[in-house]
Amino acid sequence: MPENLIPQVPQPDDAVVGKEAGAQMLAAACAARDAFYATLGVVDADVLAPLVNPAFMGGPRWPSLRQAWRVIRRPDSILIASDGLSDPFEDDDDVFVPRGHLLEVCIEAPLSAFDGNPVQASWLFDLIYQVSQNVADHGSIDLLVQRHGSVSMALDLQDAPKGLEDENEQVGVLLAQGASTIPPSFDTPYGEVMLLVLTVLQPAELAYISEAEDKAPARRDLAAALAASPTGHLSVAQRPAVIPR
Repeated sequence: MPENLIPQVPQPDDAVVGKEAGAQMLAAACAARDAFYATLGVVDADVLAPLVNPAFMGGPRWPSLRQAWRVIRRPDSILIASDGLSDPFEDDDDVFVPRGHLLEVCIEAPLSAFDGNPVQASWLFDLIYQVSQNVADHGSIDLLVQRHGSVSMALDLQDAPKGLEDENEQVGVLLAQGASTIPPSFDTPYGEVMLLVLTVLQPAELAYISEAEDKAPARRDLAAALAASPTGHLSVAQRPAVIPR
């Protein structure tokens, strides 16, 4: 078998039973995700992961319990991507079901946004961490994106950059599928996995969505305006607000 050929073990939506079969399913899913992330840039060898799994302390459970994030370095930016939301689901009876939450999430920011500090110490990692946990807790964000085109959230950050919080001391994010330099999805042996790109919003942009009578078109118009702006999908703390006309 050629090295780059992903083994086609269980068919999509087929469950397997037993630790050994589950381990094979997980390994195949991880290999496909790793191969895709490697096409986006240079992937750090070490993953970012909490010392104690938040699921053991009342937090949301990820499909295979494993919670991690990958750091992907590009010439002028750093991309942080969740690594495990699309793992196969494992239940207490050792039954494994492919593709997990059917998506992963990522955020990209210029190198200057990290100011030479470790990625895991940045407000950007706090942002992607919280979005990832919200996705795991909700369980069906992929269906909302398919129905509405994008999703927005308001989050409490520990050390939000000055001027980024709204009057409720929250930071808004917009999640949409893919971007100009990021594919909207990637393939696994068990089917397609959606990749959501989150962009941090200026307070006026979050208010634009919140105040809209019909929020789905407002999010769609804002996503288009951001894509056409100088910074595009990049998460930048200090930039002019982009309000669709």
